[in-house]
Amino acid sequence: MHVSKLDRVWMSTSFFRRSFLIKNENQLKRLKAECEFVFIDPDKSKNTLLSPIEKTTTTEAIESASIEVSKTKNLLIKFFVQLQQGVNLDTKSLIPSISSLTNDVFNNTETYLYLAKLKEKDNSLSEKSIKVFIFYLAFAKHIGIKKDKLFEIGTAAILHDIGMLSVPEGLLRSAFINKDERKYIQNHTNVGVEILSKENVFSKLTLRTIKHHHENIDGSGYPDGLKGRDISLYARMLNIICMYEAITRDRVYKKGIFPIEAVRTLVCNVNSKIDTRLTFKFIEMLGVYPLGSIVSIKESGELVQIISFDNNKVFRAIPSEAINKKQQFDKLLTIHSCDVHQIINVNSCFVEELICKQDKVHAFLAG
Repeated sequence: MHVSKLDRVWMSTSFFRRSFLIKNENQLKRLKAECEFVFIDPDKSKNTLLSPIEKTTTTEAIESASIEVSKTKNLLIKFFVQLQQGVNLDTKSLIPSISSLTNDVFNNTETYLYLAKLKEKDNSLSEKSIKVFIFYLAFAKHIGIKKDKLFEIGTAAILHDIGMLSVPEGLLRSAFINKDERKYIQNHTNVGVEILSKENVFSKLTLRTIKHHHENIDGSGYPDGLKGRDISLYARMLNIICMYEAITRDRVYKKGIFPIEAVRTLVCNVNSKIDTRLTFKFIEMLGVYPLGSIVSIKESGELVQIISFDNNKVFRAIPSEAINKKQQFDKLLTIHSCDVHQIINVNSCFVEELICKQDKVHAFLAG
C-alpha cells in the first residue's frame, strides 16, 4: 500500500517522508499508532482495499436514455392534454412507449437513475411522473420483482397522479389548504382510477396500485385507510418513492430538500407511514451514500466506510491489521453498527469532499 499523504503534518511523525510504500507489519503498526487515517495512491499500491467506483454511465448512454425519456414524456404530455380537453385518450401510442421505456430502464438502470437524480427546472406532472417511474422500476429490480410484473406496476407509477389533473392549479400551488380542500386533493387517487378504468386497457394490478399509493402503514393514509400488509407490496413501494420525490422537488412555496436530508425524513417515517423493510431497501438502492463511500459521523468525527444497509442499522467497516492483505480483508474487518440517524447526521460538505476524492481515498485506519 502506497501512502500519498498523512492526516497531519508529516514532520510531526516518526516518518522521514510525506509519501512512502508500506512494506511490512511494523510500518503499519506505526502508522496506526500515529495517524487516524491516511490517503493512499491506488496506482502505486501493490494491493488496494477497494477498486475505484465503476463508471457505468457514459455520455453516449445518457444521451440515448434522454432521447427515450423525451419520447415517452411527450406522449405523456399529449395524454394529459387530451384528458383535460375531454377528447379521446391516445392509449395506443402511450402504452407501447411505456412498455419500451420499462425495458430500457430495466436494462440500463444506472443510466436512468442518473437522469432521475438530476435537478430539473421543469416541475410539471409529466416530469414528476417520469422520475417516479424510473425510481420505481429501479427499486422493483433491486428487490427482485419478477420482470413480467414490471410493465403493469411501471404503468401505475407513471400514471399514479393522473387524478391530479382534476385539481385546480391554484389549489396545488397553495402552501396552506383547509380541511375540505385537503379532502378534495386526496380524492385524486379515486379520480385517477375512475379515468383509467374507462379505457379498459389497464390491469387491476395497475389500478389497485394507483388507488392505494397514498395508504400508510399505520392506517392514516387514503382513500381506504388500509393498514400494514392490507396494502399491496407494489402500493407500499410506490408510497415510499412518492414521498421521496415530493420532498426533494422544488415547489412554488417551498424548496426541495437534499437527498441525504430526504433519506433522514424517510427514516423518521418508518413504521408509521411507510414500510420499514422496504424503506431501507430503497435507501440501499438509492445510494445517497453509495456503498463503499467514506463518511464522517457528526458526533464522534469518526471516518467510516458504508458497506451495507440492514434493517435499521447502517454497517460501517474499519480496516484492521491486515489492511494491505486484500485476500484476507473480509475476514479481518472489524465491523461496527450504528443507528442510521447517526450516519444521516453527518457533515455533508465534508462527505461530499471525501466522495469526490473516492478514487484516491481507499483506506482509513482505526486507532
